[in-house]
Amino acid sequence: MPDGTQPHFTPDLANPHSRGWGGSSHSPWQNSRGWLAIGVILLSILYDPKASALLGLTHYGWLYLLLWLAVAVRILRSDYAASRTAYFAPCLVCDPLGLTIYARNGRIQQQWRWQDIESVATHGILQTLRITPRIGAPFDYRDRRLEREGNTYRIIAATAQDCLRGTLPPVLPAPPAGFTHIWYEYKHFDSYRFLENYALILLLWALLYLPAYLDRCLRAWPDGAPLLLRLLHPFTLSAIALGIFCILRVFIHSYRRYRRTAPARQQVAMDDNGLRIYRAGGGATLHLRWADILHIEWRETGSGHRQCYQLLLTDRLDHIYHLDVTGLQEAENTGREIAAVITAVTSGQPLLLLAPQPPTPTAASGLTFYLCLNLLLTAWLLHLTFPCIYFSADCTTADDLPFLAFFIALNLLNAPIGDLYRLFGKNRR
Repeated sequence: MPDGTQPHFTPDLANPHSRGWGGSSHSPWQNSRGWLAIGVILLSILYDPKASALLGLTHYGWLYLLLWLAVAVRILRSDYAASRTAYFAPCLVCDPLGLTIYARNGRIQQQWRWQDIESVATHGILQTLRITPRIGAPFDYRDRRLEREGNTYRIIAATAQDCLRGTLPPVLPAPPAGFTHIWYEYKHFDSYRFLENYALILLLWALLYLPAYLDRCLRAWPDGAPLLLRLLHPFTLSAIALGIFCILRVFIHSYRRYRRTAPARQQVAMDDNGLRIYRAGGGATLHLRWADILHIEWRETGSGHRQCYQLLLTDRLDHIYHLDVTGLQEAENTGREIAAVITAVTSGQPLLLLAPQPPTPTAASGLTFYLCLNLLLTAWLLHLTFPCIYFSADCTTADDLPFLAFFIALNLLNAPIGDLYRLFGKNRR
């Protein structure tokens, strides 16, 4: 079927007999994050008169803005669709109706019904895909998305030939009815997350002082800031305010997590319907049916105390899901156990004997006080420095030197605090 022709049918990606190849790593809003980063870079350049003139933003910034907004329409729509369903299109799909090839933008590029295909086979030295229709010339197809593994084209050809003979890919196996198992979070707070919170404290500083810096940038223009910059400035301040609000929410969540002594939350759950992965704060982030899970791989990354454990799930449409299981009880053994169970289910083997994992109570973290101390001292430092930044006051008083010395010493302690906490056995896995 030539490009641009109306497709004859809509592939049923949700059908458990459908198979796909050339999927992507399932990362919600991945493209939107890149689009937003480019917008932030362009906006920061616009605040600098020399850099803005060098890149043409001073006179042609409107064109950049229109292009940026035009890209946003396409990217946000695609990422939103991908976030709403696990069945977004891969590179090539064999479904009960036929064979469909998708372009990178998610649109159908080529499509044939099974009754319209004579054969599907590998071809040439590179062993790429040759689709021979009953009417018309053969179509040779190759795409880098299909070349993550060396035998993908042969697998596609074999699957397509089975479909031509009326044999669809089987529905992937599921565990026996009534099967269920839950893995819970670790009962202690992971002290390495404290460094992430400290990084957010530093970012909070930067965001609080950023409006004053941007205001100076506006006044630095010799003939006044361009109209585009003056119009975008309120949106910049709103974005800064939103960032501050989100950081404060993270601190509130962290405090509640450190102080929580309730039973540990479930993080991974399996039953005869499928697999569920939960956020640390509760709520499912991913739900896959057994009919969608094709393969799983367990990986260990990091070194020393900071070991990270991941599960790489591949679904029947060849999409890959990276799942962090570092926060589970006995994270290494638990990650291996989850991978072994899923492997047994997907291969139709008997299930392993799983010991029940009780939801043991979580322990309030001793770092709660340390976090609060950091935040209080940060607030006091902001109190001392804000008049200097925003009201041109004199901030160098001798009375504040002891406080500043203590504050600097405390911040130097933030780096090794996680290791010290582990050293005294407060947060061992």
